[in-house]
Formats: sequence, structure tokens, C-alpha cells
Amino acid sequence: MAATSSTLSFPVINMEKLQTEEKPAAMEVIRDACENWGFFELLNHGISHELMDEVERLTKAHYSSCREPRFQEFAARTLEAGEKGADVKDVDWESTFFVRHLPASNIADLPDLDDHYRQVMKQFASEIQKLSEKLLDLLCENLGLEQGYLKQAFAGSNGPTFGTKVSAYPPCPRPDLVDGLRAHTDAGGIILLFQDDQVSGLQLLKDGEWVDVPPLRHAIVVNIGDQLEVITNGRYKSVMHRVLTRPDGNRMSIASFYNPGADAVIFPAPALVAAAADEERAGAAYPKFVFEDYMNLYVRHKFEAKEPRFEAMKSAIATA
Repeated sequence: MAATSSTLSFPVINMEKLQTEEKPAAMEVIRDACENWGFFELLNHGISHELMDEVERLTKAHYSSCREPRFQEFAARTLEAGEKGADVKDVDWESTFFVRHLPASNIADLPDLDDHYRQVMKQFASEIQKLSEKLLDLLCENLGLEQGYLKQAFAGSNGPTFGTKVSAYPPCPRPDLVDGLRAHTDAGGIILLFQDDQVSGLQLLKDGEWVDVPPLRHAIVVNIGDQLEVITNGRYKSVMHRVLTRPDGNRMSIASFYNPGADAVIFPAPALVAAAADEERAGAAYPKFVFEDYMNLYVRHKFEAKEPRFEAMKSAIATA
């Protein structure tokens, strides 16, 4: 794989421009980002800087007080095994916990979170959910779909699935032995990430090169999941991404996943299939399947290419 590229201009959208005469240019950046990058960053997205700063402060304090001792035990075992010659490439150098918001929250059940942190995370999740749904409508506009189409496509019988993965990527004295998070695409719909603005490490694969996702203060990083690739009939792309380990700096990552409901039936939007046919391209390029079935496959093959997963879903439909 080629070395990291720093020559490309990473797509950044100032959302305030969507309310001005500069909206067409901003929408074009979104289109290009979704079709050719699978990632973009948002500035002036409507989530207050004060709330983001408090989320960051509490998350870093929680890691130091509750999670760091457990991680240090894992780190010592992993480094010892790696230095003795064991292959530790199938583990990730991260400390994580997961908060489920929809269809039912589990935040009250999580140990080690104080009441203030729970309240702040609930407030942040509410803001991220609103931003996710706003983005889905912007993507509908960009694709020429009717407003609300994507949100409805995710709904299933009980609304979307929405949750947050809170991660720390602590310093690693042997970055050559282990990755922070192995390369993968995201299975779901649209992912909104609040990442550390001081410590880098997130990279995406573009045109055969690993490209840094630049840390920007108070930005939200957005990436396209596999389900949006299917619904857009391949117009939008989910892309491989990874987190590198670093010998210094503890990188914070708060990734929120706005996904289809478990029983949502996912398939290419008919309007986009028709558009492909009109342009003398193939019709539906992806199968129709239930999101939960895809997830059951994904958990076994997360760190592999997405295309065999799509083919497996196609085969499952054919033999059903």
C-alpha cells in the first residue's frame, strides 16, 4: 500500500455557508466528498463549543480515573506477547465503551459514569442525533431524493439504531507491532465523530493511499457507512479507514453511529436505480436485505473488504 498522502485537500464544509448564496458550492463539496472520499468534516454545525469542551473534559477524566488501569494491564500483556514474537495484529490498541441511545438507552446502566457525565453525554447525543438527521436531509437534496427518504429508509418498525462508541487510543511504545484500530469500513448508515484535535491517527484509504483525517478544533467528522452505499446504489462510498498507534499522545474518539433499525429492509433507492439506467449504467448494483442480517455477517468479517459481504447478502437472497 502506498505511503500516506498529504497533497490532497481534505473536504471541509462550513455549514453556515448552506444558509447563504455559497450553498451550491458547499453542496458540491458534500457531493464530491460522499462520492470520492467517503469522509468530510463539518464546521459551524450548530453544536456549542462549550458542550463539546465539557464532553472532552469529562471523557478524558473518565479514562484517567476508570479505564486507564484496565488498559495498562491489556497493554502489558499485548507488548509482552508481541515482543516474544506472537502476532498481535488481530487486536486493537484502544480502550472503549459503548452507549446505546435508540431504540432504548442504556446510559443509566453503565458503571463508572457519574450523574454529570451521564447528563452531558445525553445532551451531546441529542445534538448529534439532530445533526445526523439534518445531514440525511442534505444528502437527500444532494441526491435528488425526496426529503425524508433516507430517514424513512433507516426507520424499520421501531425507528433507527443510534449509539456512541467512546474510545481512547493511548500512547504505544511499539507502533510497529499493533494498530490502534484495524482497517475496516463501517457497517451502518452515517457516522459522526468528535475526535481529539491535538492527537492525530485516523486515516482513510483513497486511491490506494492512506490519507490523514486532519484534527480540527470543534469539528465533526462525517463518514459514509455501508448502508448508505447500498441505498445510493454506489453513488456514495463507504471507505476503509484505520487508526494508527503513536508513541506519544492519548487520542480521544467519540463516534456516533446513526444506523438503520434492526428490521429495516435496505435496498437501492428506485429513483437512483432509474437514474443509473438512464445514464446507460447497470440498474440495481446491490442486493435487498434486512439490516440485522447484514450486521450478523459484518461482526464476523469487519476487518475484511466490504464487497464479499455485499455478494454474500446477494447469495443469501438468491437461496432464500
